[in-house]
Amino acid sequence: MLQALLMLSLIFWSHVAAGATDPQLAAPFLSLWEDQEGRTTFADLKDTSFVPATPDRLNAGYTSSIIWLRLDLKNTTAQRVSRYFEIELDTISRFDVYVRPQAEPILSGGQLRPWNAADGHRHPVVDVTLDALSQGTWYIRLENHYSLCIIAWLHSAETLAAKESREFIVFGSYTGIMGFALIISLYVFMSTRHVVFLHFATVLLTYHLGFQLTNFGLTWIHLWPDGKEWADRATFILMELSSIAGIFFFRHSLELPRTLPKLNRWLWIPFVKSLIALVWCLFAFSTELVAVSVQCLGVLLLGYYGVGIYLWRRGYAPAKYSSIGWLTVILFNVLTILQAADLVRFDQPWFRSAIRFELMLMSCGLQAGFLAIAIGNQFQKAQREREIEYLERRKLEKNLDDAHIVQEAFIPHDLKGHRFEIVTSHHPSARIGGDWLGYHHDVIHKRLILAICDVTGHGLPAALLSGAIHGAFHGLSRAEEVDALEGPQLLAMLMQRINDVVGMTAANTSLLATMLILSIDLESGRMDYINAGHTPMVLVRDNHPVYILEGGSPLGLNSQPSFGVGYYQGQPGDTVFLYTDGLLENARSPRRLQLHHLSRLLTTQDPLEAIQKRLEDLTGPEATTMDDDCSFILCRLQSA
Repeated sequence: MLQALLMLSLIFWSHVAAGATDPQLAAPFLSLWEDQEGRTTFADLKDTSFVPATPDRLNAGYTSSIIWLRLDLKNTTAQRVSRYFEIELDTISRFDVYVRPQAEPILSGGQLRPWNAADGHRHPVVDVTLDALSQGTWYIRLENHYSLCIIAWLHSAETLAAKESREFIVFGSYTGIMGFALIISLYVFMSTRHVVFLHFATVLLTYHLGFQLTNFGLTWIHLWPDGKEWADRATFILMELSSIAGIFFFRHSLELPRTLPKLNRWLWIPFVKSLIALVWCLFAFSTELVAVSVQCLGVLLLGYYGVGIYLWRRGYAPAKYSSIGWLTVILFNVLTILQAADLVRFDQPWFRSAIRFELMLMSCGLQAGFLAIAIGNQFQKAQREREIEYLERRKLEKNLDDAHIVQEAFIPHDLKGHRFEIVTSHHPSARIGGDWLGYHHDVIHKRLILAICDVTGHGLPAALLSGAIHGAFHGLSRAEEVDALEGPQLLAMLMQRINDVVGMTAANTSLLATMLILSIDLESGRMDYINAGHTPMVLVRDNHPVYILEGGSPLGLNSQPSFGVGYYQGQPGDTVFLYTDGLLENARSPRRLQLHHLSRLLTTQDPLEAIQKRLEDLTGPEATTMDDDCSFILCRLQSA
């Protein structure tokens, strides 16, 4: 919006600064002939072929014909009259000016000819100065791949200077504003990495700067005056590049992959059309190609506007300013296209001239302003969504922290009792995990029950299931019905009930669990165990490890599982080690902790410290790079 307000103020100020002097229309002094075959030379030209240059004839539109203009001027005063004839055309492929009796042109130019940048004229300007009481006739041959909608002026030196000064002020200011907007867009993109700002910068560069500078003649006059073939194609090439940039900007500014995924899948059609047109123009550049591309661009702009209105009505706020932005440039482009295609004629020459220049630049400024507001709104919307997402994530992290505290409360502390000592360790790979371990010291029956389990997966689902197993184990091991059960029967009942809990809790999930329960009679030293698919238990006696490998089916697999059961006669000095598979699988490198390495560590003086140190060596301090939950429970039997 700021760009448009600046453009309006600059247009008004430029008229004041340049002097509000108007040139004279040259149409009353012009006659015209259309050479449809384009083969007539100046020597073969016949004055009888010319007809008066009425406005409808000067609006030739997109034509392959050669247009000849004849300018007849007479000076009836006794003084020399300095005049300049200007043919107002934004783009002109080629023009030649002849006077009789010379056979060669006195002035030539256009994008297909080297351009004299020193004279500084954006349009073809012919010096038609007449001496006192004299007359003159000039013939101008016009050839163009673009639209031939001619506005002809007769200037004095003052009016020509004022007009070109006004154009310089307006266009220089426009270029400065758009250049500043381009820099700001790139800066915002580099700061936020929000890709829509990069696409907006591309639109500014290709359309608002590259195309407009070339369309109004500034580039091929000053940057490549000898470009010839390139100069004639530059406007068309930049128009198609602008179309491609607009497609990407349109797609991202309205978030079409999310808002209109079906339409998004069809955007390749205008993209391919532009690519084909670009390749075609390199080999066969013609008026027909330009006309078709301009009409396709008009349809594409109307499509942008229609989609913006549709999304706006559906409640997508950024589409409001986007659709207004496209509408502003559509209105003036439609007027330009209709005028260029000779589908509509405006009687007022100043309005026809303003459509091509001042109003066009003002519409571009309005478009850039509204599109900037649109992507600004989209960015603010994205920022709000990110803030909401951040708050939700913080809330989730707070919940996970609370869940971590609760889960840590499930893990019992170390315990030193009569004839035994228990040490525990629990390291989830995330804030919460699926490992659980526990024990129950039955003082009355003088037995110790150790348990460890590993739920498949990680995170919240695994943690919830491990919590259910924790509750089932402690509830059942303290129930009155287990008092009369011996070790094997007790373990079978516990594992079957826990299997039922896992089956019911994870019925609609793919979660399973492995578990090992060990019952130790503290009087006799008998150790009974039951295994539901868990890792082997290690028994160390006299510094020699024994692997107890009885397996079984995991918990939750079916209602009648087959568990691995057995017993071992323990004695004072034995060390029993239960662990989850994460102890052997976590490592920053292929140097994983192997079972035989683990056994050697268990035979050291302080096995717990040795295991912890080994884990830090493999996974980093505090196990910050663990891939799986890691837990273990160590129990030493002692003599009375």
